[in-house]
Amino acid sequence: MTILFSTELIPRSLPFSSQQLKPSSNSLSPHSSLVSCLNLETKDGSSKSRNKQNVRVSAETRPTHLMSFDFKENHLVKLLDRSCKAGEYNEAFYFLECMIGKGYKPDVVLCTKMIQGFFNGRNVEKAVRVMEILEKYGEPDAFAYNSLISGFCKMNRLDSANKVLDRMRSRGFSPDVVTYNIMIGDLCRRGKLDSAYMVLNRLLKDNCKPSVITYTILIEATIRHGGIAEAMELLDEMLAKGLRPDMITYNAIIRGMCKDGMVDRAFELVKSLKARGCQPDVVSYNNLLRALLNQGKWVEGEKLVTEMVSKGCEPNVATHSILICFLCREGKVKDAVNVLKMMKERGLTPDSYSYDPLISAFCKEGRLDLAIEYLDYMISDGSLPDIVNYNTILATLCKNGKADQALEIFKKLSEVGCPPNVGSYNAMFTALWSTGNQVKALEMILEMLSKRIGPDEITYNSLISCLCRDGMVDEAIELLVDMGSSKIHPTVISYNTLLLGLCKAHRTVDAIELLAAMVEKGCQPNETTYTLLIEGIGFAGWRSQAMELANDLVRMEAISEDSFKRLNRTFPLLDVYKEFAVSDSDK
Repeated sequence: MTILFSTELIPRSLPFSSQQLKPSSNSLSPHSSLVSCLNLETKDGSSKSRNKQNVRVSAETRPTHLMSFDFKENHLVKLLDRSCKAGEYNEAFYFLECMIGKGYKPDVVLCTKMIQGFFNGRNVEKAVRVMEILEKYGEPDAFAYNSLISGFCKMNRLDSANKVLDRMRSRGFSPDVVTYNIMIGDLCRRGKLDSAYMVLNRLLKDNCKPSVITYTILIEATIRHGGIAEAMELLDEMLAKGLRPDMITYNAIIRGMCKDGMVDRAFELVKSLKARGCQPDVVSYNNLLRALLNQGKWVEGEKLVTEMVSKGCEPNVATHSILICFLCREGKVKDAVNVLKMMKERGLTPDSYSYDPLISAFCKEGRLDLAIEYLDYMISDGSLPDIVNYNTILATLCKNGKADQALEIFKKLSEVGCPPNVGSYNAMFTALWSTGNQVKALEMILEMLSKRIGPDEITYNSLISCLCRDGMVDEAIELLVDMGSSKIHPTVISYNTLLLGLCKAHRTVDAIELLAAMVEKGCQPNETTYTLLIEGIGFAGWRSQAMELANDLVRMEAISEDSFKRLNRTFPLLDVYKEFAVSDSDK
């Protein structure tokens, strides 16, 4: 293949190289009353379902590009276009080089698609080379540069994105609001709000007017950082500039208020929307409904759904999923099943968020047959189970002593397009070790590491617990030390697990030293820590010392009166020290 450019070009170009669900009997509880509101008719007397409208703002919108080619050129363009549509970007790149080799001018629209495609495949080098070709042999536009900037931002290479921005200016293109929105959005997604505001200032210095999207991105990011007051200031600034917020902006604020427990204020904002030139939509009502049910306010939730339906705003899949989630949380699984059935009757297709709570609830109740049955319903409705669904079932099987059955499902996860994650391995490791298959359990850990799946806190704590349970306390200590040198630091659970192991092994001195090391490392002991240590000291034969320690700790309120009474039953001589404590307090 002819090489169409050399590294000498780089400095002069870019500055960087259906089964039917079974209904349940209706209940007269507030939960069922709320569910019944979903059956209310809309203003026109109908209860029809409405197709969801997907509103999408794209940075790629550009004027219609008219192309004029001779026959051979047109043939190559068609091949290139076909390759892009098929996602075969390496093949498309070959046809691009063929075009250049024959002296044809590259098409900016197709080159932009290739840049986006290569970035999606994390092939930065090829994306850059496409832009180099476009700059040398064609005519890049702002949309092409924006795609390159967007790609670098998504890959967390902001320096490279800034270099493209400078390159863009040097070639006579003024960055537009879309360019800046890409950079601001990326910084906000990564939590770099201060840097995002710096880009906003740069936007203003370039005499570029921020858009509704600009402010909405900043408002959402500010709210994520807990700044409702600052978000409202941004809203006022937006209005002062003559920009009219849309429902995406307002819903971001409503969601933030609800998340921070400011539900009354969120309701006030919704009531004021009409005066602001907007109407609350299903997203607004869903945010309010979630907030009310999170506070256990089912009666208020019922009134909200009634109001929603009466105003012609039909409940969507998300509305029903919220109800299913909170009904399951309250243990009203039969009512949740009725909501699912109602969704299907209204022509709505349940998604994974509709099924997740039900599958989890069935597993929690130990009804694995129903969990698997609803997993099948989920698949028949076109929603593929994710790893969370499978992990829930794996954990339940393991908990019920069915490790072999869990292992069979585990082995098939990759085949069904849902490769296991750290949660899957954690569940299998603990189950296999508990059934006496330590070798297979350790093989699971090795397999996980070989697949570059990093262990988490649960992995370490499970290993420590299993080692201590089998008397391999020294190995557990070594693991805790290794954990301290990794990115995952030991928690109070890690220390307590090892402390229990040391106490059971009658290594009380080591347990005391561990407590000292724990405090030195800045990990605050809890009541369980102290109780384990007291029991360890007492069972080691040092009853008087255990009693003194318990007496001191109850005075310091480090352990509760209930814990003290339980310890008192374990070591009756604690009564003597309790009397000492009382007599000391009377002085």
